[in-house]
Amino acid sequence: MTDDTRPTSHGQGRAPAVLVVDDSATIRMYHRQILTEAGFTVQEACNGYEALELTLVEPFDLLVVDINMPVMDGYTLVESIRRKSAVRQVPVIMVSSEAELVDYDEAYSRGADLYVVKPADPDYLRQVALALTSPDRPVRTGPRR
Repeated sequence: MTDDTRPTSHGQGRAPAVLVVDDSATIRMYHRQILTEAGFTVQEACNGYEALELTLVEPFDLLVVDINMPVMDGYTLVESIRRKSAVRQVPVIMVSSEAELVDYDEAYSRGADLYVVKPADPDYLRQVALALTSPDRPVRTGPRR
């Protein structure tokens, strides 16, 4: 299968797969619990580099990404994903404690689909995750710049 035709897990009749990327084990566990209860299959990565490697071998329907992480930050991860044809269409929710307008602008300029300030409200995270993984959602065709 070529990079452009790699299916998502959701398209194969399984629960949508989410990759939660955060250097805090507590935050990963919090997001995992919320998303698992909403019916998602959840995997975790503790930094952007690990997440990038996983996205190249595993099909994901959504990424939930922190900004401030060691090895590779969330901005660099999202920018890298938007350049990879196999995963550029995967929606990304950036979740960070950074709450200034410049943080929102930077996240969107790098390719995030949504920006949420920590701690994420469980109901809101659940709702937006379901909306972003809906089969009726338009597919991203390239980087947003």
